[in-house]
Amino acid sequence: MKEIFDNYVDVSFDGFEQAKFKFKQFKINYRDYFPDVRSDFVLDIGIGRGEMLSCMRDWGFNYHGVDISESTVNFCRALELDCELVEDTAEWLLANPERFTLITCLDVLEHVPRDQTIKFLQAMRTGLKKGGRVIIQVPNLQSPYGYLHHFNDFTHVTGFVEHSLAQVLLTAGFKEFEFHGFEEIYQSGVKQVFHRLIRYAYRRAVRFLRAVNVNPNPKILDPVLFVVASK
Repeated sequence: MKEIFDNYVDVSFDGFEQAKFKFKQFKINYRDYFPDVRSDFVLDIGIGRGEMLSCMRDWGFNYHGVDISESTVNFCRALELDCELVEDTAEWLLANPERFTLITCLDVLEHVPRDQTIKFLQAMRTGLKKGGRVIIQVPNLQSPYGYLHHFNDFTHVTGFVEHSLAQVLLTAGFKEFEFHGFEEIYQSGVKQVFHRLIRYAYRRAVRFLRAVNVNPNPKILDPVLFVVASK
């Protein structure tokens, strides 16, 4: 895995520029969970090409980012985004206790080996101030096509549905959390309305078939889900 992470920008993305559509998606899905006080410290774990860091900066927060990939840190530093390379994210968080009002961890937890997941979540909780929040985004394997997101990256080693993610959050000490589907449609117009209507009908059919077969039948069927957990 280290060989991939060391060159993550080169081998894992579709280009050497930020995905601008993510700015709108992040605003739609996440902006309301950010603190009211702009001077509060916020952190992004697993910075990728820096879309969340750019949002944090543009929204006016005191922000910072950490990543274990030298290529992503170099990419983001070239964009003059505040970030640093860390060898062990959990250890870094433990060395910065109760510092952040909000931590985002987007498309990261699925990269963490199972035997390190609880420690990683506990470390994030340690890094939060009392009353602080963490936003965790993962591929949603209870979605009919969640596997496309999960297996799209060779470095994904752990998969989640709502129940399994709740298990590890509770074990790590988080008592208050809520799940949401990540809304990927960020545009408005007739085409997008039609898309939403077809999606709604399709998901109703999926829930019906799962009920008929007496399968687990969770409500969130978006290919990506996120959880907002409070300390």
